[in-house]
Amino acid sequence: MRWAFISDIHANSEALEAVVKDIDTQGIDQIACLGDVVGYGANPNECIDLVEKRCPIVILGNHDAAAIGQLSTQHFNIHAKIAIEWTAGALTEHARTFLGGLQLKSVQPPATLVHATPYEPNMWYYITSLEEAAFNFQFFDTQLCFVGHTHIPIIIVLEDNHEIYVHQDTTLEFSSMSKARFLINLGSVGQPRDHNPAACYGIYDADKCTFTYRRVHYDVGQTQAKMRKIKMPDFLINRLEEGK
Repeated sequence: MRWAFISDIHANSEALEAVVKDIDTQGIDQIACLGDVVGYGANPNECIDLVEKRCPIVILGNHDAAAIGQLSTQHFNIHAKIAIEWTAGALTEHARTFLGGLQLKSVQPPATLVHATPYEPNMWYYITSLEEAAFNFQFFDTQLCFVGHTHIPIIIVLEDNHEIYVHQDTTLEFSSMSKARFLINLGSVGQPRDHNPAACYGIYDADKCTFTYRRVHYDVGQTQAKMRKIKMPDFLINRLEEGK
């Protein structure tokens, strides 16, 4: 069984389409989306339509929840608030219904899937340190936990329930690590923030016990042009080419 995991699309249809095209060359059995299908970009409905078509499992993200009024934007920065306000007005009724039916967490052994954190996923906390990761390992029982939210790809390993560290490669082979557990951030399809503007997603091969990140280039300029047309903040537009 080969899974593709995508997250944080943020209404960037060019990035999503490029990633799906790449997925279709990788012998993938199933695609799961870990949330934030909308927000920031100009094509929320198109991204929702494609995710609904291709992903049997879709997790609710905080931008998804905010766009349909399930979450206040009081803790969003000004740029995100502007984007959510536009997105809320642009969503079709079908898109609203789709987002409203999404779950906060899914367990697909040997993996737990959540947008932000396994600890209180409805609170949208961030995992930005090993201390925060160590705390969150307590709140899932599977060997793997896939998350998004920070837009930064990282693999955190917990060995024998006491040694925690960052795996330094973009590929993980864990067939001989039966006592280890893994917290894996998928990065972002539509708005990477690791100084690499290429769309990021991950492939998990259950038979070979491997996980690999893939980066896919897309037409950033086309996405930016669409965002300028709907008057998104320059900050959101410029960061796409900078990957931050």
